[in-house]
Amino acid sequence: MEQPSPFLIYDAAAGSGKTFTLVKEYLKQLLSSNNEGYYKHLLAITFTNKAVAEMKQRIVETLVDFSEDKSVVAPLPMMLQIGEETQLELQEIQSRSQKILKHLLHNYAAFSVETIDRFNHRLIRTFARDLKLATNFEVTLDTPQLLNEAVDLLLSKAGENKEVTKVLLDFALEKTDDDKSWDISKDIAKAAKLLYNENEAFHVKGLKEKSLDDFLFFRAQILQKKKQITESIKSVATNVLEIIAESGLQYDDFSSSFLPKYFLKLAAGDFSVNFGLKWQETMDEKPLYPTRVSNAIKATIDELTSSFIEQFQKTKEGVTKIWLLDAILKNLTPLSVI
Repeated sequence: MEQPSPFLIYDAAAGSGKTFTLVKEYLKQLLSSNNEGYYKHLLAITFTNKAVAEMKQRIVETLVDFSEDKSVVAPLPMMLQIGEETQLELQEIQSRSQKILKHLLHNYAAFSVETIDRFNHRLIRTFARDLKLATNFEVTLDTPQLLNEAVDLLLSKAGENKEVTKVLLDFALEKTDDDKSWDISKDIAKAAKLLYNENEAFHVKGLKEKSLDDFLFFRAQILQKKKQITESIKSVATNVLEIIAESGLQYDDFSSSFLPKYFLKLAAGDFSVNFGLKWQETMDEKPLYPTRVSNAIKATIDELTSSFIEQFQKTKEGVTKIWLLDAILKNLTPLSVI
């Protein structure tokens, strides 16, 4: 057997008369009841305060129009439709509208057309005790203020919770080692904004399933990986510099000493190098030396160029991985505590 649906769905484009239809359906409920206070048993929910104001205004204005003496003589289209759909005479609609309007205006607070936010707030406040909330709780839409209070609450646990204390202390020391302010509250608050970003909800959900120990273990893995890549880069760079020396080449035998300077920085563990420079883009097209050097030097560098390019690409890949791992490490602690 087919079961009738408890829902009526009106699917219509903007400006096609949805409000007219909703007002008509609301008034049909009121006028079909013999109780002029039946509106107290109805709840209309919308999304914005503007829509609430418009809906209330349209309902009241329509009841006023239905209550006028001329409404029976020159009925509005909505009045005719309601009469046809409810089988009520126009005089009966007029009489009931007058009673409903008078009752509603004397009990306007019970006229429940409201936003879904206000409805939820009223519902939660009603059951505040059951939800173990303070009866005088406040709702704030000031996200930065809420996050700042939450961060302050977290930082207040330093000295009480051993794990949290260690993580926060290590993070503060890490920032001071990088010559940055030890104040970690801003970093944590910045990361916590992810909690209010709908686009990040899926990823945040995954983080919620991880414990602080999981983050610490992941951090240890990243540090180990970074150490391995760092040693590999330094080894490659040192090897290139040794080849240059063993081949009897000087650093100024290369154009502006670009190539040896690059590998010198890497060998020293300094990965603040720039990629996309002209000499890097033309390594396999233009010679790596200036025209002033001797033919013997040109021949030696030409012979080693393919090896230089290979080692450059290998270190470039390693350095970009280091940058990625550093970015992860920078954000890992704030993510672990939000």
